[in-house]
Amino acid sequence: MKPQDEQITRRAFIVKASVAGFCLLNCEASAQQTETGDIVKALDDKSVIQGKVSFTSGTGQIDAYLARPKKKGHYPIVIIVTGNSINEEYIQNMTAMLAQEGFVGIAPNIYSLQKDTMTPAEKRKVFAEQITDERIFQDLEAAVAYLKTQNFIKRGKIGITGFCFGGRCALMFAARSKEIGAVVPFYGNLRTPPFANRKEDPLDISEKIKAPVQGHYSQTDAEIPLGQLKTFEESLKMGGTKVEIFTHDAPHGFFAYNRPTYNAVAAKLSWSRTVEFLRRQLS
Repeated sequence: MKPQDEQITRRAFIVKASVAGFCLLNCEASAQQTETGDIVKALDDKSVIQGKVSFTSGTGQIDAYLARPKKKGHYPIVIIVTGNSINEEYIQNMTAMLAQEGFVGIAPNIYSLQKDTMTPAEKRKVFAEQITDERIFQDLEAAVAYLKTQNFIKRGKIGITGFCFGGRCALMFAARSKEIGAVVPFYGNLRTPPFANRKEDPLDISEKIKAPVQGHYSQTDAEIPLGQLKTFEESLKMGGTKVEIFTHDAPHGFFAYNRPTYNAVAAKLSWSRTVEFLRRQLS
């Protein structure tokens, strides 16, 4: 399916798509929606083409939220790996923010096996047993393959970012894919809890991550202690990987402006650093 060239307004899309309110790891407690106040949203920018697309992944179809500059040109790819539904507004907004900065942003629905009719317990069971790392990698690779068929893509290294479990997956995918040229995890788990049923985590495969890393973490995140984060940073440096880790005086989830955990100072600073980093590494 071709990208929807018509503008999809924020309100029309969000009303149509029900936000799941389900997050996989330590995001879960803060997944409720909250008022967004005076935040200027990239979703309303007329210079950005955005909306849902679908493509083949394995033997099935998945959807994704895609945003790109309206101006004709060829732009680098940046994948967003979510910790929750791609229908969550701040995810779509970040995808559009990337387009504002001259990238093609795509957020694949790596949780397509979870259905709205499922209970949280059923979704968690599907996550642990069926949404394996291999399936997630398949979906991310499918998104890249889809974009490579489009005429607005710049050939070259790809950027990847993600939130919470999605930040963890961004790091894991970077260890696997030679196409990744920049990784930006936002409070990405370095060690997942047992129920996640993961064989490996970023702390186990840090020596395989060769793409430059810029991480944004909370100073008070109980599931990602600062000592654990320091160990990860040092292991990357020992392997010769370029890395810069920033910790913020803000809670886990500080970038999500539609959640109570939002912190405007941390979100603005981390975003400016992210854009500069992606431009530097993907140019």
